Amino acid sequence: MRLLKRSDFLYLVPALILLLVSAGGLARGGWLETMETVHTAPALNLKDLDGVSYRISDLKGKTVLVNFWTTWCPPCIEEMPSLIRLAAEMSQEEFVILAVNVEENKRRVSNIAKRLNVTFPVLLDPKREAGNAWKVKVFPSSFLVDAQGRLRHKAIGPVEWDSDEITSIVNQLIQE
Repeated sequence: MRLLKRSDFLYLVPALILLLVSAGGLARGGWLETMETVHTAPALNLKDLDGVSYRISDLKGKTVLVNFWTTWCPPCIEEMPSLIRLAAEMSQEEFVILAVNVEENKRRVSNIAKRLNVTFPVLLDPKREAGNAWKVKVFPSSFLVDAQGRLRHKAIGPVEWDSDEITSIVNQLIQE
């Protein structure tokens, strides 16, 4: 039996974290981390499936949930219905959800979005420029941005977005 060397942990720990996140072992049930340091959200300037441009800077005054996802990520697909329910629940509020698909072709993304009945803008990040600017390493990764354009919360992995705990956090941000 071979003992693990210190360098083995550089590969083992991230792999275990990815496995837990992919299996829903982290973040399932409404885990949302409050940002320790509040700072302005990175730039986001992308087009949706219809070619309409969205810039996060144009959404100041609204609370924004930015969700980075891919079609090949089962946890991303699993959490999408809760995002859709949250969007429906908050439809009369100053709240916007932007689903940013990273590095996939428009046809595939469009087909999956239609199959899931996504009701909010699905933006395309074909070169991963936004994903890199937001330091996305795991899918799904989501960020709550307040009305002043500041990052307030993040989630790495799937979340039940329409849970009482999360809707309370979103409502609190809307009221600020």
